[in-house]
Amino acid sequence: MAEKAPKITKIEPSIASLPIRKRVAAYARVSMETDRLMHSLSAQVSYYSDLIQRNPEWQYAGVYADSAVSGTGISNRQEFKRLIADCDKGLIDIVLVKSISRFARNTVDLLETVRHLKEIGIEVRFEKEHISSFSDGGELMLTLLASFAQEESRSISENCKWGIRKRYESGQPKNCICYGYRVVDGKLEIVPDEAEIIRQIFDWYLAGDSCYIICKKLNASGAKSYYGKKFTGTVLSYILRQEKYTGNMLLQKFYTESHVSHKERRNNGELPMFLIHDSHPAIISQETFDAVQQEIARRYGVPIVNGIAAKDTYMHHPKDGKKPKSSYPRRKAYWSDEQRANHAEIYKSRETYRHFRYDLSLFIKCETCGQNMTVKTKYYADGTTELWWECFKHHRVSASTERPKTMQDAALKKQIAAVLEIPEFDAEIMEHRLSHISILGDMLTFHFRDGHTVTQQYIPSKRQYRRKAEK
Repeated sequence: MAEKAPKITKIEPSIASLPIRKRVAAYARVSMETDRLMHSLSAQVSYYSDLIQRNPEWQYAGVYADSAVSGTGISNRQEFKRLIADCDKGLIDIVLVKSISRFARNTVDLLETVRHLKEIGIEVRFEKEHISSFSDGGELMLTLLASFAQEESRSISENCKWGIRKRYESGQPKNCICYGYRVVDGKLEIVPDEAEIIRQIFDWYLAGDSCYIICKKLNASGAKSYYGKKFTGTVLSYILRQEKYTGNMLLQKFYTESHVSHKERRNNGELPMFLIHDSHPAIISQETFDAVQQEIARRYGVPIVNGIAAKDTYMHHPKDGKKPKSSYPRRKAYWSDEQRANHAEIYKSRETYRHFRYDLSLFIKCETCGQNMTVKTKYYADGTTELWWECFKHHRVSASTERPKTMQDAALKKQIAAVLEIPEFDAEIMEHRLSHISILGDMLTFHFRDGHTVTQQYIPSKRQYRRKAEK
């Protein structure tokens, strides 16, 4: 007899399933860090935290708050970017915002962000305007109101610019941060210790020192910059071009391009500038400042604009008009080939350049191509290092001639001590008695300052196997 098929009866649930709660977050922003606005931001955070947690249909997903940032852009709004990232991860269903201007004052940014969130199923609600991104006609209203918010931002920006320029015209400068001065009761007063460093910097530069050399001297002496850090070439470049040290003040050297980009541009004649004479005590004379500007222009081939040498990027001259690989802004090749050659000669001899790193730097020369031997550091697995000297440019300068042998620093020093008949190597004695050492193949020629020479074959140290460090 055939078996009966089992009978299946579905039993419906008697208890209704729990409703899925919406994950709700809020965004707040203030554009300036004042006590009043920070209190407003704190109030917004408290309000939205309480509003979301009191609603039984909502699940609290946090409040994202940016302080002291403009709404005309997104790049500096870290909390806003974190909110969008969490939305992309699917952690939020609804975003609450007080008003359109708090969310964005840039129409393009606002619409792109709202559209993106709408595409991934996230609703944005603007409380003041009573607009939801999911409502019919919501995007049209957002476009109109966002345009008003952007125009309001532009109007505020123009009013601020007008006020600043009016103050400039009446000779009222803005408070500024300037090494050597401090603002006391709205006026610049000299800081004696820093003023002495300023004078020394200008004197050293006129004496022929570069920014790099001056930085080394200042940092070695323990001098600190305005913020208590070491001096850098950028800081020195700013100091050498700062007209405030003469007791005068040039206003509106820079301006903000637009209220949306907030990019600061150097004023090259687009807007008027205002020179206030004797606005504060001077640290250096006008003659010294002018002489330094002339020296900067002479060294780097840059023009002098409004009494100040134009800023140069560091010395890089593309050859044959080729575009440099890096996108870093490069200075035009103002220097002639003769100027470059003369400047390069400074760094080829110990007589003209004293800031060398190693005992044998600028002292060992290739006899065939005339180039200084350069150092190469070898790193070993046990953590130790070893210096070797080689003619790095030989194949480019004199490829057809014999290239000097690569020589160990320690072995060279031992041989120099033997030639000078001293118990151990001494850099001062070497420089006092020898002018330089020339190398041809593996032969060393020691050139004494009294005119005679001694030639010996290079004696390498006994080789020991040492495993090199992995790169």
